[in-house]
Amino acid sequence: MTGAPVSTPVPPPTRPKRRGWVKALIIFGSIMALLLVVAGVGAYVAYQKFGQIQVIGEDVNTAPAPAATDPVNVLLLGSDTRTGKGNNEYGKDAGRGGARSDTTILLHIAADRSRALAVSIPRDLWVKQPDCANPDKLENYEFKFNNAFDEGGASCTTELVQQLTAVPVHHVAVVDFTGFKNVVDALGGVEVCLTKAVDDPHSKLKLPAGTSLVAGEQALAFVRARYNLGDGSDTDRIKRQQAFLSSAIRKVTDTQLLLNPARMYSVLDTATRALTVDRSLDSIGEMRQLVDGLRNVRPANITFVTLPSQDRGDGANVEVIPDQAATIYKAIVDDATWPPAISVGSDGQKLTVQPTDISVSIVDGSRGATSIRKVSEELVEAGFNVTETSTAPQKQDATRVRYNASEAEEARTLGFATKSLMVEDSGAASLTLEVGEDWKGVQSGIIVKKAKVEVDASGATPADKVVCAN
Repeated sequence: MTGAPVSTPVPPPTRPKRRGWVKALIIFGSIMALLLVVAGVGAYVAYQKFGQIQVIGEDVNTAPAPAATDPVNVLLLGSDTRTGKGNNEYGKDAGRGGARSDTTILLHIAADRSRALAVSIPRDLWVKQPDCANPDKLENYEFKFNNAFDEGGASCTTELVQQLTAVPVHHVAVVDFTGFKNVVDALGGVEVCLTKAVDDPHSKLKLPAGTSLVAGEQALAFVRARYNLGDGSDTDRIKRQQAFLSSAIRKVTDTQLLLNPARMYSVLDTATRALTVDRSLDSIGEMRQLVDGLRNVRPANITFVTLPSQDRGDGANVEVIPDQAATIYKAIVDDATWPPAISVGSDGQKLTVQPTDISVSIVDGSRGATSIRKVSEELVEAGFNVTETSTAPQKQDATRVRYNASEAEEARTLGFATKSLMVEDSGAASLTLEVGEDWKGVQSGIIVKKAKVEVDASGATPADKVVCAN
């Protein structure tokens, strides 16, 4: 058994060097699965006619299949298994058995099927392992994320993802690394972009600065290159993989390809040979329901993001940044957009002051018709600071936000949160919420333009954008 209990720190295990092909082919596993998903009805036809999509051997504990009008979460796994036709040709000298999920993407598809969020989970994420990846039943056993696939396959990784994120996984797709070059060639190549020329002897990637069409070995090299690109980290490489995925998605959804049945058939025929799904998709009806709902998801509405992490301090692994990761998990569970959309006030302008920077006095203008204690609790829960409460001399029908000009931006946020009338009053000593008989409650989840952002969403990239790698 590899690894050690968290209470006994040890240096991370040293891995044998892999052959150059291995990384690229592992990485492309998830790319193939995602291409099949976004290909929409074409993937359904492929599933129905080709019959080459296999079912995962072990039982996978997925969440109950959602209704057609519910959000869908699909776990996409790229496996580096050496078993199966062709897989043993890669990395035979690496001295490795088993299999790892070196590429993992949690794909969230919105309930209205208008958008998707693809969250990459770093393979070297140091996390508490589920029982299926902890055969010795060590207490609080922690190890690399991809250890779960090695110990228990797709079912164990699915359990780990649900344990880590509290996000239900409805479907699972696993792809091994055969057929990479053939699929890229079937697409007619994939465009990539570099900010500077690169000549990397490790990956054999040799490309000029700017945009290049890569296929075959150069495509393999692009998705595995690390040492002479960016900062050399695996996280930086994930960004390049996401850029490659985005470009591949744009190619798959390009009108010229969709209107070329022969080429589309070739792409799908090649891709489906490597795809393995859990039993929840072992039905033409289930597969058709999934892909039919994706016909209107365009590249601009598919966003890639990497699970927020930071160096663990051992020089080899990373750990989750809990608060930042939690906001992404919540966005998936709530089926909310990512990055979060900035809230807009009643005047049509974006809000600029967040609730935590706003102090509010509450005046009970409902004269007891509304619980001021509950109003205060709702405001505090939404992040506002309640300074005092009092009772108005007479009852009022409408709820109002009373403010002086110096607190106009704070008032806009409060007015948005409480759906209140805005009253500018030069004599107002403080920002005041006058609760009327029409009280509607407090709207939480406010995102403002100049907020102290809880999550760095700068890494979120829509698939329609061309990203140039460093």
